[in-house]
Amino acid sequence: MIDEYRDELHGEVLHDIQTAEYGYKYRLLEGIVMPPYITPERYKLSRTLEMRDDDVCFISYPKSGSTWLSHILILILNEGEIPADTTLRNCVHWVASSWPYPRSREELDSSPSPRIFKSHMPWHMAVGGDTVNSPCKYIYIARNPKDVAVSYFHFESGKQWSGNYSGPWEHWLKWFLEGKVQRGDWFNHVLSWWHHKNDGNVLFLKYEDMKRDFDNQLDEIAKFLDYPLTDSTRSKIHEKSSFENMKKNNFSNLHEIPELGSFFRKGQIGSWKDMFTVAQSEQFDRIYTAHTQDSGLEFEFE
Repeated sequence: MIDEYRDELHGEVLHDIQTAEYGYKYRLLEGIVMPPYITPERYKLSRTLEMRDDDVCFISYPKSGSTWLSHILILILNEGEIPADTTLRNCVHWVASSWPYPRSREELDSSPSPRIFKSHMPWHMAVGGDTVNSPCKYIYIARNPKDVAVSYFHFESGKQWSGNYSGPWEHWLKWFLEGKVQRGDWFNHVLSWWHHKNDGNVLFLKYEDMKRDFDNQLDEIAKFLDYPLTDSTRSKIHEKSSFENMKKNNFSNLHEIPELGSFFRKGQIGSWKDMFTVAQSEQFDRIYTAHTQDSGLEFEFE
């Protein structure tokens, strides 16, 4: 657990943590609100890594299905099998984070291929620097922002290792729409990757499509990674990546990080209705339309 927000790469205590209303802790990187454990030195490391042809980096705004996607990627690369005697966290490199995935440059350079990287960064802050000239393959997963806002509120509330937010839902929603929560503005984040969806090394996915059309989406991912799937492998992935199995399986449920508590909540489409008032939903719709009109990006909210 982070007590002093120490930079694990250099062993020094960092003093640039700021505190906003309701005790919400954060730091700024390139003007964007970030968690305290996303440190400047580790961010620099993530941007300067030498990427390989078979590297895979999955990216999302928080609470958009990235843990589910990471599990699917590992199953694809291992022919539907869960690696023995390890955990999901140990199979993934989250370079910009000083916790709970600290890796030195030497460890990353010596890691066997294919390496899987995790990121919650917008496009201009991507792992490996300039994605256009990177040999890495980037997979971005986006989720409808109403569900994201609700799931993120529950995830961040009272978490001492992260922002330790103690405020009400109404205040959180206001901050979310103003881009003041960790990882900044949802619209800018998602659209930054959406605008690069046609790059040869970028695959843009939607959480709702994954939920409703899993088999076709799985084939799209496997094709993008150049890992053809047999019927047997596809069946194994379908079973082992279900929400219920991931929640109870110690490989994927992050049980080894007690600070996270119960990591998986509902994983449903439309759970935003449990929190939003009619007025909040209408306000959100107006802002959503203003940001996404003419972009071609659409989400299903039901």
